[in-house]
This record gives sequence, structure tokens and C-alpha cells, in this order.
Amino acid sequence: NGKKISKSLGNIIDPIEVTDKYGVDVLRYFLLREIPPGQDGDFNEKSLTARLNNELANDLGNLVSRVISMIIKYFDGKVPDGNKDNDLVNDLNERFKKADESINNFEIDRSLEEVWGFIRSCNKYVNDKKPWESNKKEDILYNLYEGLRCISILLSSFIPETTEKINHQLGLKQCGSFKDLKFGKVKGKVVKGNLLFKKIE
Repeated sequence: NGKKISKSLGNIIDPIEVTDKYGVDVLRYFLLREIPPGQDGDFNEKSLTARLNNELANDLGNLVSRVISMIIKYFDGKVPDGNKDNDLVNDLNERFKKADESINNFEIDRSLEEVWGFIRSCNKYVNDKKPWESNKKEDILYNLYEGLRCISILLSSFIPETTEKINHQLGLKQCGSFKDLKFGKVKGKVVKGNLLFKKIE
């Protein structure tokens, strides 16, 4: 909370207590987003819960839940064949290029921001395309499924426990590598899982 950790102040942060309360990936994500490598940073629980609620639960968790639910509702869980959306693919490629450059410069927070930019692009894609009203549900949900698969690959080094849960819901036995960051014809069946993250009120 803006003060140095010290014995006299008694403001020690126990990481085990934090992970017991929020989960390992939440703490890992917060530290990677908030504190550049090799520099001092500020930890406070209010900022952590804001990241959890807004980015992990809203942006990522809701996206996974919505896409999986719609594939189950409209296609009985089977991933539909569709035509790739070049705009979404180009957005992925551009953001991955920038994320890769940031990692090479040890700018982990900026790399994650690029990944989150693609997550937000997928959320905008859902809201703009409105698959529940469209007669092109196959194309839309195919692209969203592929988007989630690529998001899982991009996040696997940052929040590995979460990406395992995403892969399970996507019907994938394992996470792909960077060479798999392309939209292809994936044959699989999704399964509904628990919410990835629970909001903290």
C-alpha cells in the first residue's frame, strides 16, 4: 500500500495466504502485470481484486464461458467448420509480434497487455457479430473457438493452471506451441466447465 515492507510496521505479505485466498494464477498475473522485472513495485489487495474482477473474470472468464455455452447450444458442443476472419487473424498476428518483442526486452507487463488486447478484440467480435442473431453462426463461433485456442497458447507461460482449464473446456488434451498460433480446421468437442475466476465483491 505504498510503504516499504518492514518488521517494525508489521506489513508483511504472506504469499501463501494470498494464493490460498485468490489462487496462484491470480497472484502470478497481478505481479507480472504490475511490477516490471528487476524493479520495485507496489502490492495492494484492492489493485489485485480489480485485476481479478475486470481482466481475469470479466475479459477472459466471461469470454470462455460465452463461447463454450454458444457452441454447446447451437452445435451440441461440436466445433463448427467455418471460414476464418482475416481481420481477427491479422489482429492476432500483430499482437503476437509485439508481445514477442516485449518478451525479448524483458517487458513482461507489455507483453501481457498485447495478449489482453487480443482477448478484448475477441470480446468485441462477439458483441459486434452477435452470433445469437446471425445466420453465420458457424463462421463466428469457429473463429471464436480458434481465438480461444490461441489465447490459451499465449497465456500458458503466464497462468498455466488457468490455461489447463481452458484447454479442458476446448476439448484439447494439451496446449499447443507458438507454431500453432494460426487458425486451422480443429475437430473437437467442447465441454462446459466451472467459471475460471470468481469475482470478489
